[in-house]
Amino acid sequence: MERWGSTGATRTLVFVAVVAVAFWRPLFAGGTLAPDDQVWASAPFGAVAPAELTIEVAEPDATVVHSAWTRWGEEVRSGSLTQLGDGRSGAPVLADGVPITHLVYALVPAWFAPGLIAALAVLLAMTGTGRLLDRCGFGGVAAGVGGLAYGLSGLMFVWIGWPHATAFALVPWVFAAGVRAAAVVDRRSVLALGGWIALLAWCGVWAITAYTLVGLVITVGLGDRRSRRLLAVAVGMATGLAFAAPHLLASASRWSWADTSALTSVDDSSAAVSSLLTLALGSLWGADSVGYPWIGSLSAQLSISTVGFVAGMLALVALLAPGDRRLPFTLIGLGVGVAYAGGPFLWVSHLVAGAGAEMTHARVLLILGVAIAAAQAIDVIEQDAVFRRPDRFAVTIGIALVLVAGWAGVEWVDTAHAAGAIRTAIAESMTSVLAAVAFGGVVMCWRRGALAGDAVALVATALIAVEALSFGMAIPTVTDRDERLSATSTHAELLELVGEDGLVVGVGPALAPSVSARFGPNDLRVPRPRSAGETALLSAADPAAVRGGATVNQPVFSSLDLSDPAWRRLGVDAVVTSPWHRPPGIVTTPLAVASGRVDPAGGVFTTTIDLTAGLRAVELDLKAPFATPVEVDVTVAGRFIFGDAVVVTDSPVVVPIEGDSLAGPVSVTVRVFAEAETATLGVDAAGEMIVGVVGSGDDGTLRIADGLTIVHRPVAAVTDAGGADVMPDHVDDRRLGFRVDSDRPTVVWTDIVDRPGWTVQVDGSPGDLRGDVVLGVGVPSGVSEVEFRYRPPGLVVGVVVIALTVLAWALVAFVMAVRRSPDDRAAAGSVASRE
Repeated sequence: MERWGSTGATRTLVFVAVVAVAFWRPLFAGGTLAPDDQVWASAPFGAVAPAELTIEVAEPDATVVHSAWTRWGEEVRSGSLTQLGDGRSGAPVLADGVPITHLVYALVPAWFAPGLIAALAVLLAMTGTGRLLDRCGFGGVAAGVGGLAYGLSGLMFVWIGWPHATAFALVPWVFAAGVRAAAVVDRRSVLALGGWIALLAWCGVWAITAYTLVGLVITVGLGDRRSRRLLAVAVGMATGLAFAAPHLLASASRWSWADTSALTSVDDSSAAVSSLLTLALGSLWGADSVGYPWIGSLSAQLSISTVGFVAGMLALVALLAPGDRRLPFTLIGLGVGVAYAGGPFLWVSHLVAGAGAEMTHARVLLILGVAIAAAQAIDVIEQDAVFRRPDRFAVTIGIALVLVAGWAGVEWVDTAHAAGAIRTAIAESMTSVLAAVAFGGVVMCWRRGALAGDAVALVATALIAVEALSFGMAIPTVTDRDERLSATSTHAELLELVGEDGLVVGVGPALAPSVSARFGPNDLRVPRPRSAGETALLSAADPAAVRGGATVNQPVFSSLDLSDPAWRRLGVDAVVTSPWHRPPGIVTTPLAVASGRVDPAGGVFTTTIDLTAGLRAVELDLKAPFATPVEVDVTVAGRFIFGDAVVVTDSPVVVPIEGDSLAGPVSVTVRVFAEAETATLGVDAAGEMIVGVVGSGDDGTLRIADGLTIVHRPVAAVTDAGGADVMPDHVDDRRLGFRVDSDRPTVVWTDIVDRPGWTVQVDGSPGDLRGDVVLGVGVPSGVSEVEFRYRPPGLVVGVVVIALTVLAWALVAFVMAVRRSPDDRAAAGSVASRE
């Protein structure tokens, strides 16, 4: 145990202080790192967005992760532990992984959790790297330099809030435990290695886990080829993977079931050799006008391997450091080979981690290697030792610049010059350049004997922290207290209509499905893997809805036909349309082309329409030279409807009619209020107003909330019973129970979408499960009790594997205790009595 005042404790305090500075606002000032900035652009949130809100471009997947874990935390706090697998909300746990840092969602408010997770991940990365460097025999300050370089690297900031950040933070802990297990070869060290590997595997980022294990085996094998030490590492790996068996089995079951036929692997062009420039100068990556062609407005979500100019310089100097340099440069070689060089490395990476994962994830090894190399250089300086052949340092730097920055620099200069961004690039790189110049001056003073090595090491620590924070703190978006995303009246309306376990679908981006798990109810469009049958069904309903197979898996519907039986088959209870858009229905009276236009200000226009289907909305031929808000009064069959609308050039104004659909001949009176000369109303040759009608023949109810149109058509959990009588017993996201009374054998279909883990019992015995899109069950004649249950795939087998692993280790401990000689036990007792 470290004493306060010791090097390790002081280093930890420095790490804590740096993390507190980096995440001051989300930890102590009421801000949040919840990735919700893009959601504010979607209805209904846009209507209540703060006036000064700054919206950045961000991947919606980060919002999905936060929303799903928010729902999990709420369920745990309410005493429920059922959220263990894929439900309609798309919530993760077993199949997607359970990063240890994300468990804080069960303990703290959801808005606070992302900031706390980011701080914990960075602190975990720093302390883990420091522990690894301690195990490698480096000095305390050198270990601190390595910890700062790794924990404040670009990937850590880019992956904030993702399980990847936790996996990234756990990698040095795995290497530290592996080095310890190979050196000591005892049960405690091997179990510790297994524990860290299990935590890493539970993060659900298989590529990082695979590369870490491969790198560990290679580095341990190069350091000591004795089979006993390699066996200890292998046993630790097997133990760790066994402890992660529930997740690994659930993930394997999901991806063996999911439809990946349309899966496309998009090459990560940030893995080009030219992007190695950003290893030292991350600022060249950070600005849209300065970056490479693969950098655009999504730059904050692309992966970057920057560790800073000072750490990069130190890593180059480590080439001349005395002592064993195999660990850092083996990791650097693996990272560069897999992420940048390709060739045979690409084949190995495909074998280990699959296509598409070889680039960004492999740079974890590269960054860890660079951080260790930088620490090794500081360790030499701190001890006032002599580098190997310092006269070759200039040659080494020159060769490195030619190999790494030669054609990459030419390419970048051409791109920046064409964009007119050379000056901007220089300005944005000044912090890194000044830090490097300052450090170079300090090193020169040390070489001349004017400074001690300890002082140089401390200056390097400060410069690395300042440089990394100046770059990294600008990446995540910190939202102020008054900009936190919250549920709207639309969500309250939907929850009242369909309940938390109901299912809705929206047209376009309406209702932001990425937050459905947080605010409810469930959304059909939530990103999750889908079966081939479900993908085909959605594609038939809207051919452009599903793109990219099982990874780009969030369908976007441009229009919905409520008469399509697919929606009832999937159990969709409500359809949501964006403001000022036509609600789902049938255009019974198309909006005719106007022959004249009049000023509608203060006018009253009346017309009678013979409806052929239920009335859903009226459309008016209002036009304006720019977006103009108008007020529209509609009176239909004595019912008064008030609506707000926005006139957009060449777009009709849609006024939805709330309530049940209206049928039969009715008088539609429309009064339009608009400022004079801001809009014109289309009329026919007789001077009468032109009105279009959207009708519907179904029995749904239309509601309006926050400007969004909701068509509610409740669907029973049992969608088709083949004429049999069905009496529901229990309905939720994990269980469906009902009683069937049928005079003949039949198949009962439900709205449960097929996914691994569902089973059915009929009268207490396993039933005949049917369906590849939604699930059904064959039942005999008479009265039958039917129960569908969801159990996460791999849970039982995974728990058994864990139990057997624990039993195996207990047996090993028992056997070793029995084999101890009486003299050993007597000696141990003598030592214990003296203590």
